[in-house]
Amino acid sequence: MAILRAPGTVGAVLVAVYAMSALATVLAWIVARHRPEHRPIAVLLGYGLAASAARRAIRIGVLEPARAELAGAPFSGWVRAVFHLDSALFLGWMAGVAALAVFIFGRRRPWGVLAVYLVAVAVLAAGYPTFRGELLGKAYLALELAALCTSVGCLILWFLGNDRGKTQHLAAGFIVIAETLMLVGPFRMGIFSAWDLARSILIALYISLVPVQGVAIWRRTL
Repeated sequence: MAILRAPGTVGAVLVAVYAMSALATVLAWIVARHRPEHRPIAVLLGYGLAASAARRAIRIGVLEPARAELAGAPFSGWVRAVFHLDSALFLGWMAGVAALAVFIFGRRRPWGVLAVYLVAVAVLAAGYPTFRGELLGKAYLALELAALCTSVGCLILWFLGNDRGKTQHLAAGFIVIAETLMLVGPFRMGIFSAWDLARSILIALYISLVPVQGVAIWRRTL
């Protein structure tokens, strides 16, 4: 992945990620107009796009300048509140994938996933500054593993059943596979590092989702 770190290429990769994410999200909402069962896919993709943009603005505009000024000291005041918002947005994608799998593959309301997410956000916020740096990374990794186990479990149970796969199942399956690759790839190397590989996996995910949803729109058989 060294080529992604070459001068001038990082920005291009980020543009590609956002562009493909936006395209996949728009197509998901078009599909959802004709089939409401696809709406959770559109909601999750829309959340991912918005949360990614918001977190990047938070990191560049608030957290990185604050870290440089504090020289390693814990955040406090409104900067700490923004840090916890960033954490909640980050965990929201993990929880969203698990909730999507529970809803699409398990045919259940994902209230349990929402409850675990809210508890996790509250515990990490209350435990700050203990939960930061390496320990925060371990907590994120544990939550990612829990979310992935939930998602993969729902996917396997659905696959072993007799349901006929539709567009929302295929799209949700691609998302779960991408999360699995995240865990065995960049997250295994360090949840705060290896972002070049993570971006590559995201681009592959969106490239997979675009034709699946494009064909569904074209055929209108979903």
